[in-house]
Amino acid sequence: MFILLPSFLFFMPLKDELNGYLRLPRTFFGIKGPESGNPDVGIVGIPYDITSSYTPGARFGPDAIRKATDGERSHSYPLTIGEGYVPEEPLSKLITLEDVGDLEVVQRLPEAAVVDISEAVTKLATKESSLLFLGGDHFITYPILRGLKRERKGKWGILYLDAHADLYSDMGGYQLSHATTLRRIIDEKIIEIDDVIAFDIRCAIPEQKKELPKITKSTVKQEIQYLAKRVDQLYISIDLDVLDPSIAPGVSHPESGGLSIEELVSIIRIAFSSGKVKYSDIVELNPLIDTSGLAAIAARDIVKEVLTGFAKPSH
Repeated sequence: MFILLPSFLFFMPLKDELNGYLRLPRTFFGIKGPESGNPDVGIVGIPYDITSSYTPGARFGPDAIRKATDGERSHSYPLTIGEGYVPEEPLSKLITLEDVGDLEVVQRLPEAAVVDISEAVTKLATKESSLLFLGGDHFITYPILRGLKRERKGKWGILYLDAHADLYSDMGGYQLSHATTLRRIIDEKIIEIDDVIAFDIRCAIPEQKKELPKITKSTVKQEIQYLAKRVDQLYISIDLDVLDPSIAPGVSHPESGGLSIEELVSIIRIAFSSGKVKYSDIVELNPLIDTSGLAAIAARDIVKEVLTGFAKPSH
């Protein structure tokens, strides 16, 4: 009689010989998972860009961000730029983290991807872990919020940080696109239009700007505080093209102008200071055109800032 033992029980002489020399498994800033139970934060990659109308390649974003967060120059100490809360301890001591992996959606048609993404998110939302989703193009925010609201009832608000409003009814005849995301969210009443803060939307067409609440650089922080007071959950969606392209050139649809990294970090901190943020996404990093790697570095720092927000005592 033969007993088949699990492969991890077998002796691995070559690997053991190089103990201490081999590269460790890829981790976000070296933050470890919990010894038991659910992690404080789960990170989920959604490598989807079929709905991109400009330059495809954002499906490679999650892996590029992972690589940027565990390089030799990366550590888990919070960013010290911008205004607001900055803990002195490293994130590796403040939170536990699990890289859940990537959803298998790369070749799904948009209608199928909506179902797959939203159902996967609903399953994760049954747990108390905070969740950070890495895109992919901005289309993914729509099915993510569908899935979250199915499990997490109550009044939702969204901080939509983007150079574009994504309010088109369709793009090239298709209702599911990264350019129709906010339209789908509002029209399906996942979030009411008065509970949307879209900023800086510098490239939105005039009629779309008129449809949304008017937000300026001088009022955005105050408006976030007002929104947080009237909702149960505040979702943050960060399209990297909200940044100036000199900071993040490797995005699928770059636009002139935009925020500095310090301005973006300060806005994110205001949202987290409300204690209402449990879920967020970062989208539109396009490694195929990020030849300098600057956009991946910006994405890395935004990931760190979101993780710092999840680590706040109110969470």
